[in-house]
Amino acid sequence: MEINLSWDLFVIVFFTVIIAYSFIIGRNSTLKIIIASYIAILASDGIGNLIQRYFIGDTAIINVFDFAQGDSSLIVLKIFIFVFTIVLIATRGRFAINMGNTGSHAMTLMLNLTYGILSAGLITSTILIYASGASLVQESSIIMNEAVLQMYRDSNMVQLMINNYNVWFSLPAITFVISSFIGHDE
Repeated sequence: MEINLSWDLFVIVFFTVIIAYSFIIGRNSTLKIIIASYIAILASDGIGNLIQRYFIGDTAIINVFDFAQGDSSLIVLKIFIFVFTIVLIATRGRFAINMGNTGSHAMTLMLNLTYGILSAGLITSTILIYASGASLVQESSIIMNEAVLQMYRDSNMVQLMINNYNVWFSLPAITFVISSFIGHDE
């Protein structure tokens, strides 16, 4: 059996790791990670856009920092802030999620799997959007840098994640609202 390394394989493995981790930490902590992801998306995009506006490029108001790579430095910064914020909120956040008991082990398992998949999709698609150089806060068309453009051409999974980012962004919130009506209070 021959295994070819590809971006499709990378996305599948990344999804699998996040889903497995979701089963390890449970549904409530997975929901905390999803909420942390939403906060991290806003924080990293907002901070990154401010840094781009005031410190990077020809139109920088304050040219204190000499960013030789410009856009690629901003991409790395946004991804770093995104991941760091998720980890910080998930581990040190002063709030807890306590979803009611569903009453059924099968339903609990299904919700855990669903939240794991949605968490993986939200995180993966956000990282790909940031890697492409696009902004989620500012309305813009996705203009991909050459490296992400090549991944996009070579990988059906990367295309699925980038083309359907709005779905990956909205489904966790919709699922959370719907699942709030399932089960009963403890």
